[in-house]
Amino acid sequence: MVYNRAMKMMADTEHAISLIRKSSRIVALSGAGISTEAGIPDFRGPGGMWENEDLLRQLSASGFERSPAGFYRASVELFSTISRAEPTLAHRLLVHLEKIGKLDAVITQNIDGLHTAAGSTKVFEVHGTFRTGHCTKCGAPFDMAEFYSDIESGRLTVPVCLNCRAIIKPDVVLFEDPLPYQAWRGAVEAAENCDLMLVLGSSLVVYPAAELPMIAVHCGAPLVIVNLEATPYDRQATVAIHARLGEFAKAALAAFS
Repeated sequence: MVYNRAMKMMADTEHAISLIRKSSRIVALSGAGISTEAGIPDFRGPGGMWENEDLLRQLSASGFERSPAGFYRASVELFSTISRAEPTLAHRLLVHLEKIGKLDAVITQNIDGLHTAAGSTKVFEVHGTFRTGHCTKCGAPFDMAEFYSDIESGRLTVPVCLNCRAIIKPDVVLFEDPLPYQAWRGAVEAAENCDLMLVLGSSLVVYPAAELPMIAVHCGAPLVIVNLEATPYDRQATVAIHARLGEFAKAALAAFS
């Protein structure tokens, strides 16, 4: 049985690699699975942070408005995990596919900024990112790492703008926030125009991001899903591989190196 599963995974991986080889406008959609291999917990999974209702209220848009200090206290653990993480082999695979002219864009549901850190240049962060922030008054941009370090050490309660002294908010989509229009519009257009949709580490149960693979399929693109567990769209996929992303990325990188 184990042997048969291994053989099937090898065959499915080769099939996926052959589809990548034929494609030149690949769009990748990444979810929590690509980041768990970097040491970032799946906050939506069993026992994850999102099961804590008090925490959800603090990390909502209304929670930020009600108590910025409470919001920053609640998000320190989340950001400290993100700030220590490094891109994985799967992140580097996408960078390599872009460099050789095969990958057009990355769409990510993650807020860790690891695709940009790895070197991907066209990334649609449909849920935003915790790595950067902006002044709520003048809009000035900020890197959040130093602020969070000071909050974690107790030297700072709430980061404020160096120009106008207004509160700084991370560029993440909070509960109750709408998706960023430009990122979402770009993601939809990328899905409509790709010649292969490559889903990496997404359970495809969080909407509206889970709609994107079906947009690609309806526009005629094959769908490859690589995820540890089955997804609701496995039957619509040309290939569905249930394996660790690191294993798939190693095989794909070897094929295109």
